[in-house]
Amino acid sequence: MRIIPDGEVTIYANPAPLLLSRQAVFPGVVQLPGGELLAMFSIGQAFDAADMRAVVSRSTDGGQTWSPPQALHEGTELASESFKPVVLPDGRVLATGYVFLRPDMETPIVDGGTMETLPLRNRLSVSADRGQSWSMPADFSVEGAPLELSGPAIVLPSGRILAAAAPFHLRPSGHEGWIIASDDNGGSWRKLSVFYRSDGGQIAPWECRLCHRGDGRVAVIFWAYDLAGQVNLDNHIAISNDGGESFDQVLPTGIMGQASNIMALDHDRLLSIHCHRDAPVSLTVRVLRLTGDGIAVEAEAAIFGAQDQGSATDGIVNQFASLRFGQPALLRLDADRVLATCWKVEDCQHVIKGYHLRIGPEG
Repeated sequence: MRIIPDGEVTIYANPAPLLLSRQAVFPGVVQLPGGELLAMFSIGQAFDAADMRAVVSRSTDGGQTWSPPQALHEGTELASESFKPVVLPDGRVLATGYVFLRPDMETPIVDGGTMETLPLRNRLSVSADRGQSWSMPADFSVEGAPLELSGPAIVLPSGRILAAAAPFHLRPSGHEGWIIASDDNGGSWRKLSVFYRSDGGQIAPWECRLCHRGDGRVAVIFWAYDLAGQVNLDNHIAISNDGGESFDQVLPTGIMGQASNIMALDHDRLLSIHCHRDAPVSLTVRVLRLTGDGIAVEAEAAIFGAQDQGSATDGIVNQFASLRFGQPALLRLDADRVLATCWKVEDCQHVIKGYHLRIGPEG
């Protein structure tokens, strides 16, 4: 199987960078019934700015051009927010995510001395008109945990909604990854299972992304970070055969990526995308085959790669502060076309990028 790059687009870039600071990060894209694409991302004065707000942009030509972004809501609370959309069986669009509550414009999210973070609240919003208007984001809680719900939820054939997230903190132990579930279209949520916990609890499963592989099989890929050793590990994939209610395997991929994502291709294969922020730096797409007790890479293609896009490796606070691209995602547009997305720094601006790919047989 081959991965063929087929064009690059800018979903959003600040139209007036000499006049205003408009930094865009954390994209998520869905395809609505009828084929229209809806992108959701956040715009603020800086990467971690207290005025980081969710916006929505649309494409009616398969992701080639995009409308100017519109605010998800008109709230004035001082909070930096991130949401991702998913289309529900009844046609509504559910956006889930989180906000960090900000006391002022200058207090950072992470205290570099204590490693404590500002309060995190999980929130959701719903649109009944294909993303034209949205309910005011409302808090929801699962066992009181501040969940790093940075990826989109998925909907199983049964209608159950699943999401994957880790209770977020930066202490050297006590880390695990949760599957949360809703059986009422997002009205209420509960902890369904734990998909990963290392023996000592020192490995954080961040930037969790999940996909449904058919027949009740669910996979979760995550950025594995050892908080005790302050070092990146390879991406891991957790495997469930019962709709996420339990996880039989956690497979190391051998791929030294950080933020990553997956999409089901067929019964045994996944399409994956990985941010490699340590040398050699790249955003790379791969075809992975799950062999039962391991993972084999069948094909790969780098979307971009440049050493100046790398990040610091001397501790997680410095790594967070030096990120230059992230939160990649994959959306199948039709049988052989995929849209990859991420945020990226270009010309000193944080922008939202799209990369069209074709997936086809060898030869």
